[in-house]
Amino acid sequence: MSLGSATQRAAGVVAAGFALAAVATATLLHGTLTQQQLGWLLVIHAVAAGATLAGLSVVSRWWRRGGEPLMAQLDAAGQGRIAERAQDGPVEWAAMSRTINVALTRIKAQLDDRDQRLGELHAEISVDPVTGLAARAQFMDRLAALLHDPDTEATGGLVLLRVDDLAGLNQRAGRERADELLKQVATLMRTRALRLDAAGGTVARLNGADFAVLVPRVAPDALDGWTRELAEALHGLKQRELTDRPRVGLLAASAFHGGETIAAVMSRVDRGLQAGEGGDAAWMMVRATRTGPTVSLAQWRSLIDEALLTGRVSLALAPVRAADGATAQLLADVQLENADGRRFGAEEVLPAALRTARIADVDLRLAELALARIAGHAEAYEKVAIRVSPRSAERPTFVTRLDEALAGVGALASRLSVEFDIDGERQLHSVLGPLTAMLQRHGVRIGIRRVTAPPEDLALLRRLGVNYLRLGANLSSGLAGDASAGKRRLLQLMAELGASEKLRVLAAEAATPADAQLLRSVGIPCADAVQPITE
Repeated sequence: MSLGSATQRAAGVVAAGFALAAVATATLLHGTLTQQQLGWLLVIHAVAAGATLAGLSVVSRWWRRGGEPLMAQLDAAGQGRIAERAQDGPVEWAAMSRTINVALTRIKAQLDDRDQRLGELHAEISVDPVTGLAARAQFMDRLAALLHDPDTEATGGLVLLRVDDLAGLNQRAGRERADELLKQVATLMRTRALRLDAAGGTVARLNGADFAVLVPRVAPDALDGWTRELAEALHGLKQRELTDRPRVGLLAASAFHGGETIAAVMSRVDRGLQAGEGGDAAWMMVRATRTGPTVSLAQWRSLIDEALLTGRVSLALAPVRAADGATAQLLADVQLENADGRRFGAEEVLPAALRTARIADVDLRLAELALARIAGHAEAYEKVAIRVSPRSAERPTFVTRLDEALAGVGALASRLSVEFDIDGERQLHSVLGPLTAMLQRHGVRIGIRRVTAPPEDLALLRRLGVNYLRLGANLSSGLAGDASAGKRRLLQLMAELGASEKLRVLAAEAATPADAQLLRSVGIPCADAVQPITE
């Protein structure tokens, strides 16, 4: 209630009080005072009431003209909309208005400086400083998006180049010559990529000696021919004496399909490179072949339906721990088992569930298992986090059934966290809009998965009830060494931003013990390893 509305209510109470007092006085003194005296008494009561009401009206107008605009300014600032306000109200508010404007200006400058530093650090880890190509994190995020896209039926292509003995060249010929070779390789790969994909695909420098080209929706034959042409073009760099090695490097190319894992695709191409490293050719190209999924879509459809029907669905839980060893939550993923006892993890199940239109059923079963886990360990006060696909969130039947499942455990529902894979903050409202009110009604915490950059619209996250962010794997891995100093600074700033905005920053499973230690040292809890638990 604002002061203005409170004043209006007080005016009503005062008027009623004076009226009651006047009636009571007239009744009690009716036999003592003359009619004229009673009349004057009532007039005095009326004047007093009018004066009081007039005073309250002045206070209300004074507040509405000066206080309410300042309160609105502070409320907007709390939502991230910071702006100065011109003083156009009563002079009594001028000093306070100037103080608030100065304070908000300083706060805005601090926030702008923080956002600028976050942007610079994110750009630093997203772009290779020597070649200007995309860095490993950006490349891996793009590959992950293609592999998890259920609408991508066509084959994609990945080409990996490993420059031969780059470290040795750096020592023998100097860093300047080695950097020139890297720049020439980058320029050639970038321009050649346009021949394969009008948009240029994604060309990146993954680490010191490794370059990669990622192209969506390309036929294997076209990829093969383009890779051979690239090998011939790169051989020209040898003729320009940019390297003293017999060959500039080694190429490997591989097709990939949606539903495969990043580890499977990258290891396949890397094995192709390793197989050709012992050759003596001036330029060796290795064609890495795709082994293909072992389960067809029809088989996946039957497997998922049967597992859901027979109860062969379990949780794979990973404790997310802070630096002090305290468990912040249990990160839960789905796991299926077929009739032969073979288990399939979330990286295989979820893409298949998307392509077979079973994702809502799988997500609902995961939520039910997580709630059963919470209820079964109520005294331990376990908190469990699950992922939910945006496709599931769009289905009213899924929202209704999840609502019923949450209602079934009562207050324990507040120990559940629901995370969403969302590509860009602009999609937040369309995904979370229908679910937010229901989840908040049950006290469920909302998280965003695979965050690869600092959030741009904190006010939007607040309005949608987002409680925490979970870093993408590429942002929370490879943190050791001087080359990752920028990434560590970015994580530090993101953790500080989260603490100041009450938006906690978490990570999933750390790639190495060193990464886990570094994440926790900057205040970001993470998981060590996944431990499957069958419910």
